Amino acid sequence: MGVLRNKYHVLLFFILIVLIWTCSLVRAQRVYIDITSPYLKKIPIAIPYLASPSGTFEDRIMGKRLSVIMSRDLTFQGYFSVLNPDLYGGSPNTDWTKFRVDYVILGDLTRTGDKLTVNLRLFDLATGKQLVGIRYIGNVKDLRLIGHKFCDQVVRAITGQPGISLSQIAMVVQRGKGKDVYICDFDGQDLRRETFDNSIVVSPKISPNGRLLVYTSYRNGRPCLYIKNLITHQVKLICSYRGVNIAPAWSPDGKKLLVTLSKDGNPDLYIIDLNGKILKRLTYGPGINVSGCWSPDGSKIAFVSNREGNPQIYIMNLKDGSIRRLTYQGSYNTDPSWSPKGDEIAYSGLVNGSFQIFTIPVSGGTPQQLTDIGNNHCPSWSPDGRQIVFSCSVNNSNPVLYVMYLNGAHRRLLLKIKNASITCPNWGPDKR
Repeated sequence: MGVLRNKYHVLLFFILIVLIWTCSLVRAQRVYIDITSPYLKKIPIAIPYLASPSGTFEDRIMGKRLSVIMSRDLTFQGYFSVLNPDLYGGSPNTDWTKFRVDYVILGDLTRTGDKLTVNLRLFDLATGKQLVGIRYIGNVKDLRLIGHKFCDQVVRAITGQPGISLSQIAMVVQRGKGKDVYICDFDGQDLRRETFDNSIVVSPKISPNGRLLVYTSYRNGRPCLYIKNLITHQVKLICSYRGVNIAPAWSPDGKKLLVTLSKDGNPDLYIIDLNGKILKRLTYGPGINVSGCWSPDGSKIAFVSNREGNPQIYIMNLKDGSIRRLTYQGSYNTDPSWSPKGDEIAYSGLVNGSFQIFTIPVSGGTPQQLTDIGNNHCPSWSPDGRQIVFSCSVNNSNPVLYVMYLNGAHRRLLLKIKNASITCPNWGPDKR
């Protein structure tokens, strides 16, 4: 019996070890790094200048440029601390044991006319193993895109989380009296104009697949809704009911839009298809009901209503139509934006005469104020739910775009345009 008991204990011990090892693997596959944590120690990484097999001056400059692009990408995403190449001359042949670096990106670049071949590899210096290795073949104009794509691979390989380097931000830019929609990369670079209406254009929203842009334009003298295909550049009028056709918001599946129409007198919320056909009316007053946005699972919407006097944020359950008030603090709350994780709503609220950005749990509770300087409007979440872009004006200056972590930390300027105002940012998904 003693022998059997000992064998039984050994077996139990072995099973326990296997279970611990298995649980460790599961945890390792579910890495989650909170970039807003005050205890986060950023991951040190080096991105030396890319080698140039051709040895031409132009290729060396391009290799250096790609290194800078990837350094900015990884720094922006919040996980990494990139080693300054001035400390080691940017050489890929550096002895990394002399520096506190956990990972290194090595690569080479060859250009033939307008054609570009780039090889990029991510190495774990602790093990010496290559974690990612990709060859990109494209054109010279694709250099930024190549850097963005590889950086998202790096983020996923090291953290287990999706990157945001390929995401894009739509906004309204006003020069003089006219307003038009522009789109830039996630880091404020590569700004490009999307509308040419010679009128007022507002409320741009990028579709969940990244291919369509919906917005309100006054090009025909009154507010109507349009959709632009960002691939073919075709523009289609979809909604021109009597009264206002404003504040569009995409459903999570990209097949419907939540809009505000006043065709029956009062501004109310409706769901329409992509041809403008009304599928369902959601509100019937009282007061104004505007600025709707969907929950990530499509089961609820948040919106602004003054049905109880002042503008406040409400949540509607689309299944049964029930409505509950979400915000009680402050006399004027607007611009709701539902977080991709579904747990919080960001909004702008009036505090001591200025608008500030807040977040509040979807279940309700005490809001968290994230900004305290200037007038801040239109918060919009990054696709990974870790950062927020918003429009800010300080001392009556032209509004510019800022971005911050979801807890308000690490606020920095994203985009400023000389002699222009930037408003209504919308952080869309990856380019497609």
